[in-house]
Amino acid sequence: MIDAKFEYGTEVRVIKNIRNDGSFPGCKKGDLLVRRGSVGYVQQAGLFLQEQVIYQVHFLQRGLTVGCRETELVGTEQQWFSNRFEYGDKARLTLRLGSQGNILAEAGEVVDILAVDRRSPESPSYRIQYHDLDVMVPERALSAIEEVAYVE
Repeated sequence: MIDAKFEYGTEVRVIKNIRNDGSFPGCKKGDLLVRRGSVGYVQQAGLFLQEQVIYQVHFLQRGLTVGCRETELVGTEQQWFSNRFEYGDKARLTLRLGSQGNILAEAGEVVDILAVDRRSPESPSYRIQYHDLDVMVPERALSAIEEVAYVE
């Protein structure tokens, strides 16, 4: 008997990014499968190594069914604060960064997101990297990079 927290059909939210551990076909190991905050529906539960509850969760918007650990899921009735960027994303600075009167990066420069700090869930901050610069910035200091369509 499985002591599962979530039943068939329960709407759940993933609380961490789900990456391919090598068992998801058609993707490289480490590829992002489901972004933190995504909502899906439990299809079934099972045990891994006779001790860890794993749920088969269907994410309608992505058209994917992914195995998730119970510790990676919460019910959608729980309050959730989303963040715009995740580790590995690229973003554009909306502000000029400086220190002691020196300009370190101009607004518009593209930076790499190294980490998300969610200690203040209403306003997350991000550890970013721009060349040798590695600093924390508030979410308002970043904007999404717009995709540019290729035109012949």
